[in-house]
Amino acid sequence: MRRLSVAVLALCSAAVASASAQSVSQQAAKKNITLKEMIGRPTFGGYQLSPDGKMALFTRTERDPKDYAPTAHIWVHDFATARTLQLTNSARGESNPRFLPDGRIAFTSNRDTRNAWYVISPNGGEAVKLVEGGDSVPTGGSFSRDGKHLTYTEQTVRPDKKEWDERVKRKDDGYYAEQKLQYTHIWTYDLDAKKKKQITTGTTDNTGPVYSPDAAWIAFSSNRTGTTARDAKWSNNTDLFLVSAAGGEPRQLTTNPGPDNGPVWSPDGQWIAYNSSDRRNSSADQSDLKVISVSGGQPRNLTTDLDYSIGNIEWSKDGKFLYFITTEGLTSKLYKVPSSGGKPTPIAFGDGFVVSDFTATDDGSKWLVTGATIDDGNVVLVSGADGAQPKRIFEDHDRMNDFNIARSQALSWKGADNWDIDGILTYPLNYQPGQKYPLILQVHGGPFGRYAATFNTGAQIWAARGYAVLQGNPRGSSGRTFAFGAANQNDWGGKDFIDLMKGVDHVIAMGVVDTAKMAVMGGSYGGFMTFWTVTQTPRFKAAIGHAGISDWYSFFGQTDIPNLLEFGFGGLPSASKATYEKWSPIEYASRVTTPLLITHGESDTRVPIPQADEYYRLLKKMGKTVEFLRFPREGHGITEPIHRLYLDDEQAKWFDKYVLNATPRAVTP
Repeated sequence: MRRLSVAVLALCSAAVASASAQSVSQQAAKKNITLKEMIGRPTFGGYQLSPDGKMALFTRTERDPKDYAPTAHIWVHDFATARTLQLTNSARGESNPRFLPDGRIAFTSNRDTRNAWYVISPNGGEAVKLVEGGDSVPTGGSFSRDGKHLTYTEQTVRPDKKEWDERVKRKDDGYYAEQKLQYTHIWTYDLDAKKKKQITTGTTDNTGPVYSPDAAWIAFSSNRTGTTARDAKWSNNTDLFLVSAAGGEPRQLTTNPGPDNGPVWSPDGQWIAYNSSDRRNSSADQSDLKVISVSGGQPRNLTTDLDYSIGNIEWSKDGKFLYFITTEGLTSKLYKVPSSGGKPTPIAFGDGFVVSDFTATDDGSKWLVTGATIDDGNVVLVSGADGAQPKRIFEDHDRMNDFNIARSQALSWKGADNWDIDGILTYPLNYQPGQKYPLILQVHGGPFGRYAATFNTGAQIWAARGYAVLQGNPRGSSGRTFAFGAANQNDWGGKDFIDLMKGVDHVIAMGVVDTAKMAVMGGSYGGFMTFWTVTQTPRFKAAIGHAGISDWYSFFGQTDIPNLLEFGFGGLPSASKATYEKWSPIEYASRVTTPLLITHGESDTRVPIPQADEYYRLLKKMGKTVEFLRFPREGHGITEPIHRLYLDDEQAKWFDKYVLNATPRAVTP
């Protein structure tokens, strides 16, 4: 495993001097990390273990050198021979690979102008279509344990489709905003008979269907409150339901006032484990692991005393235990808990390992675990049951040995109210203790997001340009207690802002930072915090805000998640107007002295671009130093590779000019 620390060697002997010279020579032969290099390199994912544990599969995605268009193919690794072979090679690529019970591999591919399920032997050969579907072909869903059935969701056709199509042709296509005419329902597909069947009907959306072990029943979740996500009266209350795989009236299992999702059947088919919260419409919620009998009754909460949010639920093969993953501070851990109740215990995979997911063989004796560390962004382990004797495989998938890597470390500091706040500091490449460097404060989105102690390519790109990068998790971030995650209610920009500024002060006190060369940047909530920061302090010499919120009051009527604001600001804008305005950067625009680059996607529905228009227009009218970079077709994030490269270059030039006082670097060719 590579090491990120760059030692400062005291040249006290000829031997040390020789070793130092060799180290410098080796580093000079490597490349610095750039966005262009990272976009162009292959990426890996979709790791799964075969039912018998003899093989593992994964996808390898290559990008076209002309336009960086991605194409993924499936690869198989044989543990006995240690051979890794490419299994598929269609021009359009493949995705969603998974082992079927008989050892074959199912995947989706757009091989004949539309996406469909295919199947292939792990020994190679020709792939054949697994699912036929006429005009509507299932492309997702879950297979039954015997591999003979598929259950999936599909949206219904408008009841007035013929009339509506004619209206569209005439351009007579006005419609009511909240009128809902199409619903998502549960379907099944018989792989032998090659027939599909709609299982649920009605005016509700039903999602996440999974078969019982005997394929006789399907569990799913459904929101029966009659509200849509954009509705100001929206409710997140979802419940679990059971329906016969042959069809019929669904039976409601849970009655919790909050969300119940992600049903997972026990091996004997008598119990269902699931994610649940007792809180209604909390945007900083923690999920518990609950278990309920398929006959109904009172569910059992297995994580009542564990104040972290859970996910990735799996049963042990004997049904006696449940496994789940929690986010805790800068890390994520895998836990084990008795299904009958008891104390959850963590399963260790080594210091600094942040768990992402795991799969097990049919007998549970062999595991494949994926995750990362602050040093490595793609770590795959094979272990025995409960993580015994983990061994790393596919180390070559990381492929970072050709690059110069900056050192990163986890930090903790005291924020507002003397609370413990954590974050990650990435040092400038070739950092020398005692020397002070430019600093970039990066703020995550959410606000219920977080930075983890995993390899961060974005921070490495800035470190290669000579910046230190601080990524903090202020109050309101996920990965901590419920109280911590909800602590910024009615205070977005208050104590969370202080937490971040205290983090900057902490890094300054460490002697790392040139205080005359500091910048701040972020996207979404991080974009808001960037817009807010430049109204509160002149300490930063430049700022870049992407998809940021400038006016919470108008944002309520623009975003696709208005419920977030009711939670964050204590009610509707009409009832909490003073709070909405108090924390809106646009109210303090006259204070801005920091040069600000605003960037935004023109098709963003989460934070619509009028938020950027409002702030930019006002700042420009006031004579502030501000520019506005717009990206056609882009949503909340910038995803088109050419756009990403252009944005990266413009960001670098902005900080070159206003932080480093240097001539902006040339655009990446």
